[in-house]
Amino acid sequence: MFPNLKGIIGSLLVTISALSTLNDPQYIISPVGFLQMLLNNATTASVNNLEALQQGLTREVKVRYMQRGIDSDAIALDNCDTSITAAWQEATLGAASFSKIGVKIDDSLLRQLEENASQPFALGTPATQLNMALYQTILTQINGLISKIDKNLLAAQAAAWGINPVIGSATAQNVTFNNTPTMTDGIVKLLSDYQFAEITGTPQVVGNGPVVNYDILQRLKIGTDSGGFGSNQVNVYNDPFSVTAWGAGHFGVFVPGLVSFVDYLRYSGNFGGFKGGSYFFTFPVPVQLANGTLTQLWFDGQLKYNDCPEYDETTLVTDRGWSIIISKNYSLFNAPSNIYKAGDRLAGFNGSMHYIGAAA
Repeated sequence: MFPNLKGIIGSLLVTISALSTLNDPQYIISPVGFLQMLLNNATTASVNNLEALQQGLTREVKVRYMQRGIDSDAIALDNCDTSITAAWQEATLGAASFSKIGVKIDDSLLRQLEENASQPFALGTPATQLNMALYQTILTQINGLISKIDKNLLAAQAAAWGINPVIGSATAQNVTFNNTPTMTDGIVKLLSDYQFAEITGTPQVVGNGPVVNYDILQRLKIGTDSGGFGSNQVNVYNDPFSVTAWGAGHFGVFVPGLVSFVDYLRYSGNFGGFKGGSYFFTFPVPVQLANGTLTQLWFDGQLKYNDCPEYDETTLVTDRGWSIIISKNYSLFNAPSNIYKAGDRLAGFNGSMHYIGAAA
């Protein structure tokens, strides 16, 4: 029924496997800032209904967590009361986002690809181009899919800013960046807020405008910096799409683990293979992280055959051939707003704080 599938899928996966193990920049997809920060600080959120999501039984993503104790839980009586229980909380992140693209490949190309599918994959100049062409096509188009994923994550974050525990509000704070240290400087404010929120590790900053320019300026400095800014422990990710999503000059400070990228595959394991008139599978795309190392972002794939040409009046729109549908199911996880109990000094903090930067 599917005479070409074995060679087509085999050639595609061999090509992906070979390219995924090489540091060849022409085949590496670098996601924009917010997604890159989330991948660079990958953590696994406790998704309660992951199996149901993978089976297509639900589209809502649910996570579970416990609230930390507060001083009012402690009592001054020497008795045997055990009033504290292991109480799990559950939060719903809403429906998972879904993004896809479709790539059409005519029979004429796949005949050549089939012919070459059993040949060893080779890189070089010139290289074996026929089976590489399919993956090159996918890579060039998947950049758009990754941009769409990033935009959807930014939009989700716009509605999910947590309370800044210093001021007890989620209102974006205005900060000004100077090149000469002052007690009220923007970088001091960011690090002070981060410390006040009882966070360890390096602050992760995503946004646009002055905070990005400030970071560039500090990286230009070499040797001893008498201004004191050369050793700032802040990771800044530029995301041009954040201008539209959050506003010009806006940026966020994020806590790894409390803000995460949640994704799942629908066509892995027993859910892949032949179904109806299509073949379902999963495949990785090499992604370059901020430190230059590689990780992989996995996508669902569906391969189906178009057995009838389609015309717009007399103009051929789609010839006979194969269509590859590439898709991704994902969500943005921000710690629930009640992860800290009422009465906790960090109540309302969810791992993200919102700022607006300006240059002095």
